Amino acid sequence: MTENIRKVCGATNPILDVLFIHGLTGDPEDTWTAAGVAKEYWPKWLLEVFPHISIYTLGYPASILQKWAKQEMNLHERANNMLEQLVSRGIGARPIAIITHSLGGILAKEVLRASNECTDAAWKRVVESTRLVAFLATPHSGAALGAVVKFFLPRLASVHVDLLSNNGGSLTNLNQSYRELVAGRKIATVSYFEKFKTKNVFLVVSEESADPGVTGLRPIPVDADHITICKPESRTSLIYVSLVRHLGEVLKACPQDLILEDVFATDDYAEKSAADRRDLLQKLIDAGREHEYQKANDLQNKFAQRYYKMGLYTEAKSQIDETLASVEQRFITHVYNAKICRGASDDEIAEALQTHVIDALAGAKAAGKGGPSASIVLQALYFLTEQCFI
Repeated sequence: MTENIRKVCGATNPILDVLFIHGLTGDPEDTWTAAGVAKEYWPKWLLEVFPHISIYTLGYPASILQKWAKQEMNLHERANNMLEQLVSRGIGARPIAIITHSLGGILAKEVLRASNECTDAAWKRVVESTRLVAFLATPHSGAALGAVVKFFLPRLASVHVDLLSNNGGSLTNLNQSYRELVAGRKIATVSYFEKFKTKNVFLVVSEESADPGVTGLRPIPVDADHITICKPESRTSLIYVSLVRHLGEVLKACPQDLILEDVFATDDYAEKSAADRRDLLQKLIDAGREHEYQKANDLQNKFAQRYYKMGLYTEAKSQIDETLASVEQRFITHVYNAKICRGASDDEIAEALQTHVIDALAGAKAAGKGGPSASIVLQALYFLTEQCFI
């Protein structure tokens, strides 16, 4: 697995980040794929109700068989790994809701404990920003799964199955820490447990095991087994409508000032515009400037490499997007509308481009105001041309 945390969909400037964490032998996509005929990735349904959220899926290897798990991190290591990945993507800057299945709930509790106990300010913000944790069939005090797998495969059961069986009291200790944490920070908690036997053999997580012991919480029974409890068949399924209710309560208390920012957010320059799908080469050919292609392509590639290296959802990328928006706006206003559309000569167009786009934006940097350099503006121009924004 090369990408442990991935933004699936959502607003450019969300007011809430929703994190989905799968369980034992789970998958960041298959675990959350609806069981109905459509086989849809159901977390996306949430955007129909809450357009101002972002949805992330967290993946990690967690094998049943020990021979598959030799290279995997233990729980504490994986939690620290996840924390660094989360904060590196800007998660923690906004309120957070966490939705988990099975072992994913245990990992979530360890992430929150590590965040709460660390001294790193960025890591600390994860627990400070968490508003809701939803447990779908998470064992808080032991589970039949560990006993069953160890009974049939006593030499092959992995450390993850040991964890689920609560040998040594690790689950009990972690859950005590979680109860104290949510009481102090007022993190809302909801827990669901299955009523059907998995493969018609056994209940993996019973009502007793699904109870984290949080004051006022009553575990909610669901007509599903351990595998299907996280796969609602439709938008009327209990898991989905219940999560919508709880997320709605969280959003009522979230800062609303970012909604306006999202409405007026800049375009996503990582995706090509549909306005003019000719690439950079074709545009230069049509303009009789094919001889400039090699240099122009080198410049746009240099900008693209720097742009994508920043990541798709970081503050640095947002700053670059603002620069691209300024370049695009100035080009359209002072060059395209004012010169090209009016049949100006090549020299007049070049002068307008230099004066109103390159010099105007680079002047901020020269004045010590942190703007882009002239070379960066030129690279941005060719990048926007390749991306079909100009």
